[in-house]
Amino acid sequence: MSSDYPFADGYNLVWDLTGFGADEEIAQSLSLDRDQFLEIRHLFVLGDDPWMVAGEYHVGPSIWPHLCRAVPGLVFQRDVDYFLGARQALPDGRFWRPAPGATSPGPVPPP
Repeated sequence: MSSDYPFADGYNLVWDLTGFGADEEIAQSLSLDRDQFLEIRHLFVLGDDPWMVAGEYHVGPSIWPHLCRAVPGLVFQRDVDYFLGARQALPDGRFWRPAPGATSPGPVPPP
């Protein structure tokens, strides 16, 4: 990811942790802010996607305790599959998932 990509610094993003049950329905969902994400980022193999803007990453049970420390009150369910991925936090509250080569739908607010 190039340094001129609008989300390369991790600002203006939130990270959605979503858990899916056996029926593939959402069983749990919450968002992490930048500081919370920075506490657990090192636990993922991200390659050239250091801010998770390219997709969702599986959150296995070995990572759960670290996330629980970063996000007070978080409780994982054993029969749920969890994934974490970034979304842009637009000024008006909407979320937009950037795609490679896509342009931001408007100005990126300063951090």
